[in-house]
Amino acid sequence: MSHAIYAASAESFAAALGSLGEILALAAVRADAAAFPAARLAPDMFPFSTQVQLTCFHADNGTARLMGREVAERPAIQDCDLPALQALVAQTRQSLATLTADDFAGAEERRIVMRLQPGHELAIDGVNFTHRWLVPNFYFHFVTAYDILRANGLGIGKRDYISHIAGFMRQTG
Repeated sequence: MSHAIYAASAESFAAALGSLGEILALAAVRADAAAFPAARLAPDMFPFSTQVQLTCFHADNGTARLMGREVAERPAIQDCDLPALQALVAQTRQSLATLTADDFAGAEERRIVMRLQPGHELAIDGVNFTHRWLVPNFYFHFVTAYDILRANGLGIGKRDYISHIAGFMRQTG
């Protein structure tokens, strides 16, 4: 089952980060690109730059937890411009590309205990951590970043969001 955990996390995250990298490249050439990092969907939501950073954090931190590796506390969120965000996405994707299914041996039974907020922790096995915590959090922040750019006039659509699937598409008839 370690292959299934690997495929659902590291492999899928690396592919999705490829799409995010392409979307960031489209945003970077816009005349109003400097405004994107601070853009939000709603006043009580994190801005675009934080959404991208959290997408990468969940990919790195979550896969490390699944592999039973030491994890650091979440780094402080920084104000980042688009080039810095592009570099972070590329670095995270490269890091994930070095992982293999063998790195996830035992992940499904691994007990993961994670402090959430004062007085609360998540104590969960690897399968439930993957499917109920990690994957939803990764894609929540990824799709929110996408939505912020779309709401701010970047001409992107579903095809851009899932561009990583293009290699599996073909024309018929």
